[in-house]
Amino acid sequence: MKQFALLAATTAAASAANMNGEYIIGNPNKLSKNKYSTEYTDEYFTVYSPPIRTRYSQVFWTMMDPVPLPDEIVNRFDGKVMAMTGYEVDQVFRTPQGDKSVPIYWAYNHHYCAWLLSNKTARMEKLPETDYSYGHPLDWHVVDDSQSEYPTNQVISEGNGGEFRKSYHGYPRKFAQLLQSPTTFHITPMQIDTHNRFYNGTGFKAGILPKESEAPPNASYSGLLECPCTTRNKKVITPNYNMCDGGSSHPVVNAEQCFAAGTGVGVFGAKNVSTSDTTVPVGCSISADKKTVTYNNATHGASCSASGAVSGVMSALVKMSATVSGGMVNLTLTGPSDKWFGVGFNARAMSDTPYAIIVNGTGDVMERRLANHAPGTQLASSVTILSSSVSGGLRTVILQRKAVGKTSEHFTFPQSASTVNMINAIGTTGTFEMHAEKGLALLALLNEEATTCICEGTPTGTIGGIGFSKHCAAEPVGDLLRQKNPTCFLDTYAGGLHCCHHEWFLLDANQNVPEPVDEYHLKFRFYFQDFEPETPSHTNLERFYFQTEAYAGEYDVPKCKENEECVHSITAHFTPKMMTGNVAKNSTGMQLMYAGGHCHAPSCISMELYNADTGDLLCRQAPVFGDGDEIFNEKGYIAIPPCLWGSEEDGLEPPVFLPWNANLTSIKKNNNTNGHYGEMASWQTRGVTVY
Repeated sequence: MKQFALLAATTAAASAANMNGEYIIGNPNKLSKNKYSTEYTDEYFTVYSPPIRTRYSQVFWTMMDPVPLPDEIVNRFDGKVMAMTGYEVDQVFRTPQGDKSVPIYWAYNHHYCAWLLSNKTARMEKLPETDYSYGHPLDWHVVDDSQSEYPTNQVISEGNGGEFRKSYHGYPRKFAQLLQSPTTFHITPMQIDTHNRFYNGTGFKAGILPKESEAPPNASYSGLLECPCTTRNKKVITPNYNMCDGGSSHPVVNAEQCFAAGTGVGVFGAKNVSTSDTTVPVGCSISADKKTVTYNNATHGASCSASGAVSGVMSALVKMSATVSGGMVNLTLTGPSDKWFGVGFNARAMSDTPYAIIVNGTGDVMERRLANHAPGTQLASSVTILSSSVSGGLRTVILQRKAVGKTSEHFTFPQSASTVNMINAIGTTGTFEMHAEKGLALLALLNEEATTCICEGTPTGTIGGIGFSKHCAAEPVGDLLRQKNPTCFLDTYAGGLHCCHHEWFLLDANQNVPEPVDEYHLKFRFYFQDFEPETPSHTNLERFYFQTEAYAGEYDVPKCKENEECVHSITAHFTPKMMTGNVAKNSTGMQLMYAGGHCHAPSCISMELYNADTGDLLCRQAPVFGDGDEIFNEKGYIAIPPCLWGSEEDGLEPPVFLPWNANLTSIKKNNNTNGHYGEMASWQTRGVTVY
C-alpha cells in the first residue's frame, strides 16, 4: 500500500492497517467458504477539510472552500481514470504529535455531503435562489460540462452521519466510483458542537440544554445532536387556507380572517361582506363571479357543493390560467418568447420532484418529472397544443389534456375547488437547462357556477426568519402524514433541520454560550486502483437514493405512551426509478451492489428493505452500539454495517437485479422510550444500470 498525504505532497510506504480499525458488513454469505475481508489494501491518499471552528451548542453547516488533491494524484491521473474502491472518515485535531481523533460526543457529525471533482470540466455552483425544503440552503450543485465517457465528478455520502467512522465504505471487487482527472475535494459537513467545556472527566457528561431538548437526565448522548428548537430563533406562523365543502373541522372563525383568506387563495380586488344570511354558506366563501368574499355567521346556510367546472389564474414569473371541466383541462401559459419557461404542479421546491410542463424557446412543449435540482425524466406526452403565438416579446401557449394523469408520473388535476402549490421558472436561453429565475406560486381553482367555501389549511411561516417548507408524502409512498408526525407541520415542529442552520446556537436566549472554541478537521482517506479501460477493470457504481421518511428529510420519534411497546415504526413504498434522477434510455433496471442506511445514534433499532413483489428481504441494517469511553466505541453511538453484493468467492451474496418498476418497501424502527427530533431513515445505495 502507498500513501499520498495532502500538503506534504510526498509518497511513502504505509502499513496495511485500516485507519479506523476493523469493520463488519450486514449480509455476509454464510454458505461461502470465505469470509469477506473489510481490510483495505489498496493505495490511498488523505484529504483534510478546512478547519471547523465552533463553540458549545453551535452548528457548522456550510459549503467549505475546495481542497486541492495531492500533486501526485493529480499528475498521475491527468487524462486518466482513477477507480476509487472505498474510503474511511474521521474527525481529528491536528497536533504536532500527529492526528488525534475527536470523540463523537464532543463533535457530532449529523451528516456530510462530499464530492471529488475534475475542475477541468466540473465545478460546484451556487443556485440562484435558496431552497429551504430540507431545513437548510440546498444551494450547491455540480455543473459538469464534460463529454467524457467516464465520470468527472463523484458524490461521497454513504453512512454519512454519526455512524460515519465505523461504518464500512468499501466496494466489492471490480466495482468502484470511477473518476477521470481528479483535482479537488469539496465538502458540506453538518457538525454540532456537544463538547461540555465545564467537564474534564473521562467519557461524556451533558452540558446545558435548551428547554425543548428531549434527552433524559444522564443520557449517554447530548440532546443538542437532535437539533431542538430554541427561543433564540422565534417561530412565526402564517395562516394558510384551502377550498372545502363547508363541513371542515377547521372553519374560518371570523370576518377578518375570512377577508385575509380571500387574498390568500388568490382572489384580489373583491368586495368584503360580513352578514348573517341563511341563503349564503356558513363561514367564509367566494361568490361564483369571484367579486365578493363573504363571512356569514348564521347558524345554518346554503350548500357549498361544487359546480361542473373550476378555474383559476396564477400570476408569477410564468402566467397561467387553468380551467378544469368535463374531465379535461385547458391551460394557457405565458412567458418570454426567447427563453424556456415552465411550471411544476403540487410542489414547493424541486426536491418535491413534481410533474412539470416546460415550453422551450421555439414553442415546443415537453412534460417532465423533475428531480431534486436535476432535470429529471421526460414523460410521454399527454398535452395537445391548441395554439402558440408570440407578441411583444412574450410567448403564449394554449394546451389541453385529460384531467387524470396519463401515468402515475403525470399530475392529476383536481376536478373540484382546490388550491395547488406551484413552482415556476424561466431559463437563460431557449434550451431547457439551469434556470435563471425561479419562484413559488399558488393556483386557486374556484367554482365557476357556484359559491366556493374556504377553510383553514396547514399553516406556513418561518423559524429564525427562514422559511419553513416540508413535504411529507402521502400514502402509499410514506406514512408520516397518516401518523400526523410533528415534523410535517410548522405548528407542531419542535426540533430538526429547520432549527439547525449554520452558526446557530442550540441554546435558549437566556442561556449563555461558553466562549472556548474547538478547532478540528474532517479527515478522508480514499483508496484507489488504476482503471484499465481495455478490459475494463472496474464497473462504475452509480448512486441510488431514497428516504423512508419520503421527501420529508427527517421525522420525529414521538415518546411511547405508558403500557405501550416502545418501538416506533415508519414505512415507505417506492420503486428503483424513484431512487434516481435520470433513467437511461433502453435500460431495464438496476443491479444493487451496496446499501447503507442512515439513522442517528440515540434510538436507531433497524432498517429493512424488501422487494415487495417477491417478499424477499434485500437488506437489514442493525446498528452496533458503542459501550465504552474510547474513540470509535463511545457509549450509545453507532456503526451501521452496510449490505454488499458481489462474488461468492469473496464471501458475498450475489448481486440483486431490480427492474425500474419493482415495488420496494422500507421499514424503519426506533426505540421511543424517549422522544427524538430530526431522525433520518435514508437508503444510500450504489449499483449499476442494466440494459
